[in-house]
Order: sequence, then structure tokens, then C-alpha cells
Amino acid sequence: MPIYVTVYHLDSLIVGRTEGQVTLTDLEGYLDDIVRARAIGYGKIFDSTSGRAVLAPDEVEAFRERLKAFVAERQGKIGPFAVVTGGERHDRLTSICQTAMTADRPMRVFDDIQSARAWLQEHALVR
Repeated sequence: MPIYVTVYHLDSLIVGRTEGQVTLTDLEGYLDDIVRARAIGYGKIFDSTSGRAVLAPDEVEAFRERLKAFVAERQGKIGPFAVVTGGERHDRLTSICQTAMTADRPMRVFDDIQSARAWLQEHALVR
């Protein structure tokens, strides 16, 4: 799977790193991994610097709908979300991730992982 997920329970952090071609199934698997890890309230870094979305337009829309439902079901209990692009903000995968900006939680796009980590520490979800 081109999204590798590492959970840091002590730091309340999840890092998802993309690699190669990312499909709808991969993105849905990422959401499932968050739920399985019981880490919904954790801060999340989504490193999209080494991945490329290969979703058809109808798949993009399906993922947006799934993401909206995912957020709505959790009613503000989702931790902040930082997307790392490496400066490639026009990338389709970044665009898909920006769908999360409409969610009721902090979300921001960064050029590097260090800036993303620092921002997440400032926006940690209080439990």
C-alpha cells in the first residue's frame, strides 16, 4: 500500500507517508488505519511528497463524501491535520487533502515536516 502509517501513541501523533501511486482504496485504508489505532483525536501529518494521486474524478468525489461523513460522525473530536507537500502545492493529492480544510478542525499545508510538527504541537487537541 502506498500510504505507510506510523502511530506514536506517547506523542498522540500519526504520520502517514505516501509512496508511488495513491488510489482511492489507499486513502480509505488510511482513514481505516486511524480508526483501528484509536487515534482519531491525534495530530496527523500526511506526507504527500513521494506520492501521486491516480483517482478518477468520480473517485475524488467519493473520497470527499467519505471524508465529510468521517468528520461529521466524530463531531469535532478529530485532531489537527498537517499536509506536507515539499512545495508542490499544485499536486492533485494535495488538492484532495485540502478537502479536509472544510472539516471542523485545524488543517494546514506545509513545505516541510519540521514546520508541520511544530504547528501540530501548537494545535494539539485537548482531551
